[in-house]
Order: sequence, then structure tokens, then C-alpha cells
Amino acid sequence: MEMYTYSMPLKEIKVMPVGDIQWAGDSSHTALRMLKDHIQWGVDNGVWFIGMGDYIDHFSPSNRATIRAAKLYDTAMDGIDQLARSRVKEIYEKALAPSKGRWLGLLEGHHFHEYRTGETSDMELCELLEAPHLGSCAYVRLHFSKDSRESGDVLIWAHHGTGAGQMAGAVLRKLQTVAGRWPGDIFLMGHAHTKESTIIDRPAPVWNKPYRLVHRSLVLACTGGFLKGYVVGSRSGKVPRGTYVEQGMMPPVALGGQLIKIEPRWTKVGSGTHNNRVWLPDIRVES
Repeated sequence: MEMYTYSMPLKEIKVMPVGDIQWAGDSSHTALRMLKDHIQWGVDNGVWFIGMGDYIDHFSPSNRATIRAAKLYDTAMDGIDQLARSRVKEIYEKALAPSKGRWLGLLEGHHFHEYRTGETSDMELCELLEAPHLGSCAYVRLHFSKDSRESGDVLIWAHHGTGAGQMAGAVLRKLQTVAGRWPGDIFLMGHAHTKESTIIDRPAPVWNKPYRLVHRSLVLACTGGFLKGYVVGSRSGKVPRGTYVEQGMMPPVALGGQLIKIEPRWTKVGSGTHNNRVWLPDIRVES
């Protein structure tokens, strides 16, 4: 598990998770224009991005296992490496380049390529975007500080995701289970391509007298994607054939991503001489 911390300015910040692009060199299967507009809006509005995995659609885990078992010649593997590098370069130049330096990090997904050097296509994209590689699962800590006496953290737990989740709420139920075992304020998962979110309030004790309870909000969010599921006129060569979404009779989803707004906030509780300031950030999600 990777852990990163960032000092944030004392003002509202915006975080946009971006993943499940699965770029394969064909804009008929990836909503490239939507992705470009999504990224540019984020750049124009000072957003921080976090990568949720599956940036190129090069190889799935089973495809990678098949290639390793094939024991291809070095020249064949070099050609596969070159193709993967071209896909990374394409999605960077066609959509992601304006966001360089604005990423909290990129998670590894299921769809990537491992070069003969041991580096992966996800790691290569991280270098282009000047972002840390977050591995399979990560904590990202956003640290807000008003002065030497008052500071507060917003903790993001992020994972590309796994398993099926075709029914509404399936991913949120999975994230709610995670939130019961891990501390955090925002829990993010990609993989399922759906845009769903909910807020769960938890009571938290304040131990300065008079004792009282306040509520802390947890955000659970499935972060969406940009891979088209059902495409009219889709072909595999000359054969009318849909994407794996269509072939698997998976439900269509609304493309795009989530916007998370975080406002650092200390709230007064109590009255008179018993006034206490408690760190209670305001966290909201917009699709």
C-alpha cells in the first residue's frame, strides 16, 4: 500500500478522480472529446486529479499471462512494448497533457503493459504527468493548516477496484464494507465504470467539556469512466461485433467522472466559556 501526503491551501479544493479510459487508439470506443473537455475543465478550475487505473486498453491480466506463456522472441516483445508506449503517448498528448503536475497520483488498474525493463505503462504515464505511482491501493492525505494550533486532515482511500458490480449500489456496498475497516473521509473505487456516490454520517465524540457528539461525513464514490459500451456500427475487422460490454450483456452506464469539493472548516461547538473549535470539513460530490 502506498501513502502520500500533501499540504493544501486553506480554501476549498476540488479533486477529480479519472480512470477507466482504456484507450486503444480508436476514439470510436473511447469518449475522447468528453475526456479532453473533462480534463480541461479541471485544469481551468484548479482541480487536483487522481488516477483510478485502466488508462490504456493494452492487456488484461489474462492476456498478459497468455503472452508470458507464449515465450515470444525478443523482437516480438519489443514490438509489443513499442505499441504500448505509443498508446501511452497518444492518450497523454490527445487528452491528459494539460493536467501535467496536477495529479495526486495514479493507481494501477487491470489493463496495462509490463515492459521488458520491468516498468509498466502506468508508471510511464506517471512520469509524463509528473505524478507518483500509487500502486494497487493508496492513502492520500490532504493536510490543511490554519496556524500552529489548528490543523486538519482529509484522508482519501483509493483502489482501482475488483469484481462485478452491475446492480445499482453494488460498488457503494463494497466501499461501505471497506469504510468499516479503514479510517478515512473519502473512499474511491473505479473499475465498474458507474458514477455513484453517497454520504454516510458518523457520530464522533468531542472530549472537551461539556462532552458532546458531532457528525463526520464519509464520502463513498465509484468514479466513472470514458469507455463506450454500446457503439452503433461497431466492427471487429469486417465482422459486426460489439465491445466486451455489449458481448457480455452488461448494463450501459453514463460516461464521465466525479467532482469532489472539500472545504476546510473548523466548527464551534458548545457556548460561552465552553466554546470549542472542532475540525469538521465540508465534503461534497457532484457528477
